[in-house]
Order: sequence, then structure tokens, then C-alpha cells
Amino acid sequence: MMALLTRSCYRDNMNVRETLVLLMICTIWGLHFSVMRTAIGDFGMPPLFYAAMRMSLVAILMSPFLRWHKGQMRAVFIGGLGFGALNYAFMFPAMGMTTASAAAVAIELYMPFSVLLGVLLLGERIRGWSSLGIALAFLGVIIIAIAGPREAVGPLFIVGLALIACGALSEAFAAIAVKRTKGIKPSQLVAWFAVIGTIILWPLTLVLETNQTAVFAPDLRWMFLAALAYSTLLVSILAHGSYYWLLSRLPIQVVAPSGLLNTVIGVAGGLIILREPLSLGLILGVAVTMSGVGIVIWRSTHRKKIETEMVTPTP
Repeated sequence: MMALLTRSCYRDNMNVRETLVLLMICTIWGLHFSVMRTAIGDFGMPPLFYAAMRMSLVAILMSPFLRWHKGQMRAVFIGGLGFGALNYAFMFPAMGMTTASAAAVAIELYMPFSVLLGVLLLGERIRGWSSLGIALAFLGVIIIAIAGPREAVGPLFIVGLALIACGALSEAFAAIAVKRTKGIKPSQLVAWFAVIGTIILWPLTLVLETNQTAVFAPDLRWMFLAALAYSTLLVSILAHGSYYWLLSRLPIQVVAPSGLLNTVIGVAGGLIILREPLSLGLILGVAVTMSGVGIVIWRSTHRKKIETEMVTPTP
């Protein structure tokens, strides 16, 4: 799959094969919220240990793609902090406090955060439609936080959503750094992000968590290994590799809106698979947030080409 990343022949629409690949990617990413919620929220697996194991396996599998890029490693390191360490340090613990459906919506704040940071750090400008989209995206998440199903996940529901938002913000910071790199292949970035995530996450789990080896007990072992395989092989390698393959063949404005489909699948997975409660607040919050993110994507992809490395958040 990674061998296809260097190919570049842009067209303005997707053929049947590319459409099926995109649906596969969105399904894998969307259902990952249910996998994380089940592993961390229902089975009580240590979230930072889970994240550290995931990044370690990705680092091992992607090690052949590691290349040193003189003069650019500072940006790569910052990108790795946001895309391989801090995002998971916030997101994975949050999955024990919130629902899969709410998390799938809150992570979409990545796109509005990216636009805001572009204004603060890169001197970019926000026009009317983008401002409206950003406001709607945040308003939708606030509605979900206020009307959230605390009876289903406990009193820390709002804290969980706040942590997901912090994960989205860390990825947006990373996107700014990645945007400044030149000539680094996506496969090499994924490899470096995994290495950096491994370096950061292992000390965090050793300091902040205890009894990590409990996941290898007979009643948890297979669930842990299955969830880890899903996160590592399907999400980090297959889905991300396939996504960059699409970006090498199609204009960004054709592929970028797939983030909204990730959210739809993530919410549907929480409601159908995990039987999470459906409330009027959730419905309204999802509709408002997706409308806002949709506006931001629409304005961004029509105003300029976004760098391929920063289009979609890392679930």
C-alpha cells in the first residue's frame, strides 16, 4: 500500500475503485470510536498503555520508512507530538468518560482549530462563511456537552469532551508544523510520528497508570489484542495508507469532505453497536457541528489547496 504513495495523477472525480476505498477508510476510522470506547470504557484497559502499545507496533512496522531530513526534524518532532503522542494522550483517556458518538463529533473540531491556528501562526485570514462554520462547530459540541447522557457514562462526560477537544487542538498544532515540511513522504511522517509517540507515551503510562499487565489476564487478553490489532493494522496502516493513496490521485477538495462521513459512521456505530442513548441534544449537536465543519471544509477547499498531510484528524 505504501508503495502507491508516490503516484500522482489528479482527476476531478472518483472511479468505483476509489469510491470503495474511501468508504472502507471512513468505515474503519468511524468504527474505531466504538472499538476504543469498548476497550477503554467498558473493559477498563489502561488508555495510555493501549496508546503506547499501538504506537510501538506502528513504529516497528513502519521503521523501514524512517529517513532523517536535515533542517526539517524540528517540524517533524512537533508534528509527532501532535499526531502521535498528545492527541492520543488526551483522546484515549477521554474514551472512558464519554460516548463513542459524542467523541466522533468532538474530534471534528480539528478542522476549525486548524483554521484558527492558521490565523494566529501563519497570518491567514478568516472570511464570513468560515467564521460562521467555526462558530457552529463549537456550538454543536457545547450543545452535546450540556445535553449529554451523563447517566450512561458518568459525571465526567464534559471532561471527556474537553479532552477530545484538546486532542483535536494538538493535531491542529501538528498540522501547522507538517505544513512547513518539504519533500517528506507521508509514509515517512507516519513512521516518525509513531517513533515520537512511542517515546512520549511510554513514560506517561509508567508514571500515571498502574497494573498495565492486567490486560494480559485470560478474561481481557483477546479483547486487548483484537482492539490493538484494529488500531494498529486497520487504522494506522491500512486506512492511513489508503487515504494518502487517494490524495496522490485526486484533488484535495474531492477527498476532504470524507471527514464528515467518518463522523456519521462514528455516531452510528455508537448508537447501533454500543446502544448508546439517542437524545434530542445529541441530534441537534451533531447537526450543528457537522454543518459548521462542512462550511469550513467547503470554504477551505475552494479558497486554496490544503496540504495533504493535514486534511483529516488521526483517530
